[in-house]
Amino acid sequence: MNLRQILLTIAISSGLTLATVGHAQNWHSRHMRTPTSAPADTTAPTTPTGLAASALTSTSLTLSWNASTDNVAVTGYNVYCNGTLLFPSTSTSVSITDLLAGRTCAFTIAAFDAAGNVSAPSAPLSVTTPSVAAAPVPPAPAPAPTPAPVPAPAPQVLWSASMETGDLSQWNDQTNSGSAISTAVTAFSAGIPPKSGNWVMKQSVTGSAGGTRMARFPEIDTLAKAGTTFYVSWWDYYPTKISFGPADMFGIWQLASFDANGIPQPVWGVFLNGTDGTLILGWSPAGNAPAEGPHAGEFTSRRAYTSTLAVPVGQWVFFEVMIKPAADFTGAFKLWMNGTVIFDQSLVKTRFPDTALGGFQYCTHNAYGSGLTPTPASHYVDNVTISLGRMPYP
Repeated sequence: MNLRQILLTIAISSGLTLATVGHAQNWHSRHMRTPTSAPADTTAPTTPTGLAASALTSTSLTLSWNASTDNVAVTGYNVYCNGTLLFPSTSTSVSITDLLAGRTCAFTIAAFDAAGNVSAPSAPLSVTTPSVAAAPVPPAPAPAPTPAPVPAPAPQVLWSASMETGDLSQWNDQTNSGSAISTAVTAFSAGIPPKSGNWVMKQSVTGSAGGTRMARFPEIDTLAKAGTTFYVSWWDYYPTKISFGPADMFGIWQLASFDANGIPQPVWGVFLNGTDGTLILGWSPAGNAPAEGPHAGEFTSRRAYTSTLAVPVGQWVFFEVMIKPAADFTGAFKLWMNGTVIFDQSLVKTRFPDTALGGFQYCTHNAYGSGLTPTPASHYVDNVTISLGRMPYP
């Protein structure tokens, strides 16, 4: 190999551009010494400025900045995120993809030259990629509306008496014996609170003994003949406790029926206890109800059922009676006071059979007694109803 070929090979491998061999030989001949190397480049490029981000999405953006200068030439720029090198670039604008949504990155740029000199990093540019909007969650199906409770149908009222006519004309009959009377009075004149209107019925035993009974016939007799269960309700007011001895009594309500001879007889009656003011339910109070009863196999001329709850005084008290009419042992008698069951008798007789003149049935509201304290002994009645269901309470 000749000298020219040797020098060319060295130049290619060293990245140098060489003059012709002839020139090199003349130069060597003139100077007669080995050439010296150029001074080393130790100057770094200026720091990049004007770093900005654009076209921002949840996973990408574009960075751009102002070009740096160098004493020789800027070769490229290193792109950093949070101090970690992402990649070098020869341009002053780059697109960055594959970012994470909702993350923050502090970008910096540093310029470098061919000698490996690197500038100080640019001022950081903090960029947060937008979060990816969560796919809307379909709303849960609305729960089916809770149906409003259906109110119980109002009971069918067959008859009522409020005494607001100022008299007792709403009743069929008044029967008085001894010293007793029923009258319509105003609550104001009686010195008691009104229940619903101005007028009430006052029932009094005015002497040592007597009875007053207010009766209602047609509705109950029709129901009894059909075997239809019915209800009687009323409000009752006792200004004070009515007391009496063991040989006396005070009755406030009764269910009556005609015997075979057409004579009315009390079958069931409601009475006060003269000692403690509790209630007593009496079967055949006059001893003339059907011979066998009230339950099958019982032969008693009278029978009493007692309670432990006293009738309140000085306030209106709500009474309800349910009757299942029956001349055999399939009837029933039930009594509530202020919504509390006081008596509940089932499988009992409640009337006489429909033979000869018998079977006719009705009820009465009473003040019937003897030996009473105080005298007169009075109670007051208002809003009496006969219905095919329980009336609202309170």
